[in-house]
Amino acid sequence: MNLDIYTLFVCELYVLVFLSIIMLFAWKGAQYDPVLGYTTLALIATLAAVFLSSLRSSGLVFLPVAVGNCVMLLAYGALLNAFRTFSLRPTGFAWLPGALVWALLCCFPAFYQSMPKRVLVICILCILYTAALIRLLWRARASLAVTFWPAQLLLWIHLLFHIARIFLDNAVATPLRGAIGGSDFSVWVILESILFVIGLTFTIMAMVNERTQIWHQQASLHDPLTSAWNRRALFSQADKLIARCLRQQQPYTAVLFDLDHFKSINDRFGHLQGDRVLQDFCAVVTPRLPQHGLFARLGGEEFAAILPGDARDAHEICEKIRVATLASLPNNIAYSVSIGFATSSAATQSMEGLLALADEALYRAKASGRNRTEQSLTLVASAQ
Repeated sequence: MNLDIYTLFVCELYVLVFLSIIMLFAWKGAQYDPVLGYTTLALIATLAAVFLSSLRSSGLVFLPVAVGNCVMLLAYGALLNAFRTFSLRPTGFAWLPGALVWALLCCFPAFYQSMPKRVLVICILCILYTAALIRLLWRARASLAVTFWPAQLLLWIHLLFHIARIFLDNAVATPLRGAIGGSDFSVWVILESILFVIGLTFTIMAMVNERTQIWHQQASLHDPLTSAWNRRALFSQADKLIARCLRQQQPYTAVLFDLDHFKSINDRFGHLQGDRVLQDFCAVVTPRLPQHGLFARLGGEEFAAILPGDARDAHEICEKIRVATLASLPNNIAYSVSIGFATSSAATQSMEGLLALADEALYRAKASGRNRTEQSLTLVASAQ
């Protein structure tokens, strides 16, 4: 199949201009998300590099070979920053060495005037940058349930293409005065770069969109003040925990917490200190929960937990939390908690019903003087 290098060159310029415009609007629409910002910068740098490469047809060498390839490597560096930002890592100076290495090598005539050496080095640098992108994407895989594998596949194809180029590109300058020049293999380089740029641009936008959706979903399941789960999340996850306990023939326990005289804390110390007490209580509870235990803020000063284990285990955990709460003293503010819990091993026991029993136990704890743990008097046995 014969591919016209002129047509591909024009197509590449058009694609880069079009994608740069799309990405600029996407970056603005995403409230200047830095991942999209770095991707936009990479597209613009690639556009500049491709334009500089066309100057070979005018008989120029320095701008296409030295400057153009430096700009292309800076585009890879911008992509590296995009992926580092996406994986919540500092950008640093890892984006710069590729361009610096190329600029330094171009100072030596033995390299500058040798196309085989230039092709080999540019392939190695592209492989290193792409491998770094693959590694960063792998580290961020937990936040990419949908787009991870398409992105990985695209990057691996790009990496393997440059490995193949080392062996397939004869690095002999074509006698034709084309728009982009280079060797006879250049037409495949342009074609692959067009497909890669299109695929990567839309893949990055999809990655950012998926991450944003996950963040919104997580935000909808967490209390904004304490970062504990909210009621919706508790009920959503409780069914899974209860099902696991039933499979393992293990009882499970619902616990309700109520901070004692919390209104007086707000009245005496202000709502800011009251918020600090709520955050402190969550910090007290969380490390004392058993594995797979669930904890959520129901609203105000009321919290709930679903724990695997029997009444003895639950009582021990609740007492540890109650004692630790007394000793906490955030900003020298003393506060206590009343706790009620109910245990069940019945598959027919509803979550709402078990919490209602725990609420009855909590009422008795408060009526008995507060700062205590009470168990439900109603025993919920396993259905036979």
